[in-house]
Amino acid sequence: MLPADGEKGPLKRDRRSGPRGRRPRRAEKAVKLCARAWDVVRRLYPDLFNHELFNPWRGVALSRRTKLVKSAATRQEVYIFAEPAIAAGHPEVGAAAVICFEWLQRPENVVAGFLTWPDYRSKNWPHAVRIEHHKNKSLVWHPLEETVDGEIVKFYAEAEDILSHLPKLGVPMIMRQIEKGERKGEAKVWSYPGMEKMVQQLRKKIDGVSELFTLDACRHGGMTELEEAELTDGQGRALSGHKTSQAYRGYAKETMKRALAATRKRHAHLLAQKQFEQQNADETPSARDHENVSGMMRQTP
Repeated sequence: MLPADGEKGPLKRDRRSGPRGRRPRRAEKAVKLCARAWDVVRRLYPDLFNHELFNPWRGVALSRRTKLVKSAATRQEVYIFAEPAIAAGHPEVGAAAVICFEWLQRPENVVAGFLTWPDYRSKNWPHAVRIEHHKNKSLVWHPLEETVDGEIVKFYAEAEDILSHLPKLGVPMIMRQIEKGERKGEAKVWSYPGMEKMVQQLRKKIDGVSELFTLDACRHGGMTELEEAELTDGQGRALSGHKTSQAYRGYAKETMKRALAATRKRHAHLLAQKQFEQQNADETPSARDHENVSGMMRQTP
């Protein structure tokens, strides 16, 4: 039987020399792959198998593991992180956190430079930002503002303020300057490990930022906020770019704010039901009144 989740082997090796401890998910994938391969080969070459024997890989017992829930950053935490990041000379790191939270782009796409300056308030779309999700090839336009009664209402004023500190080093919005070597002064996109390391270094120096704060947590926090705003499934997917409801629902966390909103609706339903029942009771004559009316009708000549 495979080890339980969190159980580690006796040896801890360096990454270069081998895996660090046991890997239950890796072992599970190997077992399932072998089971599938056995079925396929047996179907293609039936003469090579004893049909009285079942697939031995189907009988391998797998331990049940509890799926870990990823952390979700709050709006307050994202902006508490972004502003000191700008002050520390890393506006691209703060902007990446804001982009993941507000516009729900996947961190690997943000870091790789898939969000470009032409995507932001372009000539054709001066009041929107274009977000492309390379995982499922979906394209989402996020409105940035609208005019109401002659006044402009900005939906992402804080986010755009953070982006205003970004230097335009190239076509991608998230880039950094090379500080050493022959290419010193040139710009290039971040590597994902490099960005993760910088986020870790900055969050340690900022009060109010959890040790679980990551760019991925920022995106999960943004997805959770969609549910807290009580958007419909279709409205939420129109912003997140998910193709299916199942994929969309997997991101939102079960927060107290969502539970409170659900409890309020449940309580309102209970009050409405009681009011309805009381109204029906007042309008419906009682059994005694019915008997009195029947008696009077019998006594009438």
